[in-house]
Formats: sequence, C-alpha cells, structure tokens
Amino acid sequence: MTHDTTRRRFLIGVGAAGTVALAGCTTGGDGGSQPTTESMGGETTTESMGGEMNESMSETTSESMDDGMMATTFTVRVENVGSAETLQTSEGPVPAVLAPVAYAVHDEGVSLFTEDEAASPGLETLAEDGGPSTLVGEVEMSVDHAGAAAVPEGGDEAGPIGPGGAYTFQVEAHAGHRLSLATMFVQSNDLFYAPEPSGIPLFDENDEPVDGDRTSHLLLWDAGTEVNEEPGVGPNQAPRQSGPNTGDDEMGTVRRIGDVDDGYDYPETTSVVRLTISPSQAMDN
Repeated sequence: MTHDTTRRRFLIGVGAAGTVALAGCTTGGDGGSQPTTESMGGETTTESMGGEMNESMSETTSESMDDGMMATTFTVRVENVGSAETLQTSEGPVPAVLAPVAYAVHDEGVSLFTEDEAASPGLETLAEDGGPSTLVGEVEMSVDHAGAAAVPEGGDEAGPIGPGGAYTFQVEAHAGHRLSLATMFVQSNDLFYAPEPSGIPLFDENDEPVDGDRTSHLLLWDAGTEVNEEPGVGPNQAPRQSGPNTGDDEMGTVRRIGDVDDGYDYPETTSVVRLTISPSQAMDN
C-alpha cells in the first residue's frame, strides 16, 4: 500500500489510569497530539482498532451450567505490566499495548484456534486490528461461555490498555473446564497472546479451583495472516496503519513466535502481560 504524509494514524495516549485511547489523527507531529475525531466523507467519527473497540461488548452464554453441579466463579485479570520502554526499536523505545480480550470457558477438545492451521476470520481480526467480537461469535455456540473484556479497569468505554492498565472479567466453571483467551500484541502486524489451544485448566487434578498467577500459560503467537514488520515501527501495524486490515497478506498458519524466523526480537511475555485467575465463590447450579 502507499501512504502519504497526512495518512491517518492511531494515537497512543496513556491516561492516569494506565488506559490507552487509540484515535485517528494526522501525522506530521511528534506523536504527542491529543486523541481526535476525524471527518470522513462528511461524517465525524471516532476511530478505533478494527472498528470494534467502542462497541458494547456483552458476554454471551451458549447454555447454562448443568443442573446439580457445583459451579465456581473465577475472577480473571489481564494486566499490562510493561513500561514506556518495553520495546527497543530502531526508532527508539515504545510501550507495549494490549487490545480487548476474547475469552471462552470450554471442555477439553475445544479451542479458539489450531496451531499450524490457517487463522479463522475472527482470529485474523483480533490479531491484526484488536477486535474480539468476531472471534467470540465464531466460538460461542461450541463452548460453555464466551465473551469479551473490552472496557479497561477504571474506564467507561472500550479501548486498549497501556502500561499499568488491566482488563478484569468473571466466568463460571465446573471441574474439568478450561479457559481460553486471546489479546492482540498491538505493536505488531498480527501477533497475539494466548495459551495453548487446549486452554488453561481451571481446576487441578483434585478438582480444586486454581488460584493465582497463570502467566506461564501465555504464549506469543503469530496468526500468519499478515507479513511481519519491525515491532513498534511497522507502518501497517495498528498504531500507524491507514485503516484496519492493511498490510501484505502472508497466507500462513498460526505458529508460536519462537517458530517464526522473521529476524525481529520480541519482549519476554512476562515483561508485557500478567494473567491471574482467582476463585471468588462456589455455588450450586
């Protein structure tokens, strides 16, 4: 694609609560502009990643928990633990940013994606533009519960999170259930954080609910849908691209970033994101 000097960019602005607003603005400055709205075709709109950030992200449930089984409510927190200098790029340090989270509670054998196979349209949208709702819609009929966490802690509208920001949501699960989730690594073309496709067990071998830090389950994945550019610099990455779904098609498959030989360096997962899962209560359903 071609871009002129006034191409639309996504502005990263870190607020007092650590949240990040992405909005359209024109280039030509040093990146320190305030978020703006942009007139497009005579209509003033506020830009968001993938056009989905500002939608109301309600949780969906395909079916209720089985009668007579004990359900546990878990609080899940996805926190950006990075800093303003997490990514050391050829143009200087930039912060890591995370997009809204798609998640699902499911049995073993169900997954949001399959390693070494082509990404679904929903996963492509999440990995390239940060929008979770299409992926949620794809899986909600095959899982026990699916939804999206899009409003950062302390915020009142959907948006991504910068250093210090977090998403928190609750799910109900029975023994044997697993949690899958995915969030875009925003300073990339099509990378996302997620556990193994089988998900994270929510109960241990004694059917006791898990509790505490589960960051070790998260991996950085390449969706294989768009050719990678230098992280934090590439012109077709969400903070700098001219619009959603830009960049050269890769026509690849979903792979762990460690299996991708693109010549770029990526930060350790633990320097960007922290995942905690805590049981809050158990109830008869």
